[in-house]
Amino acid sequence: MARIIVAFPDPEAARKISAALEGAGYQIFRVCGTGNEVMRAFTLCQDGILICGTRFSDRTADSLAWDLGDQAVILVVARPDQLETCEHPKIFRRPLPVSRTELISAVDMLLQMHEHRMPRRDKEEKELIRRAKEKLRETQGLSEPEAHRLLQKAAMRRGLRLTECAEKILAGEYQAE
Repeated sequence: MARIIVAFPDPEAARKISAALEGAGYQIFRVCGTGNEVMRAFTLCQDGILICGTRFSDRTADSLAWDLGDQAVILVVARPDQLETCEHPKIFRRPLPVSRTELISAVDMLLQMHEHRMPRRDKEEKELIRRAKEKLRETQGLSEPEAHRLLQKAAMRRGLRLTECAEKILAGEYQAE
């Protein structure tokens, strides 16, 4: 199941959205009040669904969408005039007021989209990635999320699939930096 991050500068708005989702059986991974908190949360969970407002004290929903790229499926919930400021093509928008049913329906749709876009890995591939991350943790003193992110970046820089990059790291053919 995708991790859900709720982010609003107004704590009451974040509480209401979180309560509606938790009441429907969803588990909230993090509740954030700033864009930088959102970025830290995605560093920990790697990918998921972000439900947020349009503006934070330190960034906008658009800048988060550009920075997170394919890590996040984003739903912005705001007044219609605020939604007009969201220009990123992959942001989903829901105008306020939004009913609990409409919110749950939107999140269900985003979860389905998230599941379909995530690659499916077999046990061998998962084990290969786990071993490569472990090697990075040991050789570079990283946490598990840091090692995973480093592996992802190394794969993207070289134009490799994550499993291909993991194989090269384990074989000593490539040093992730």
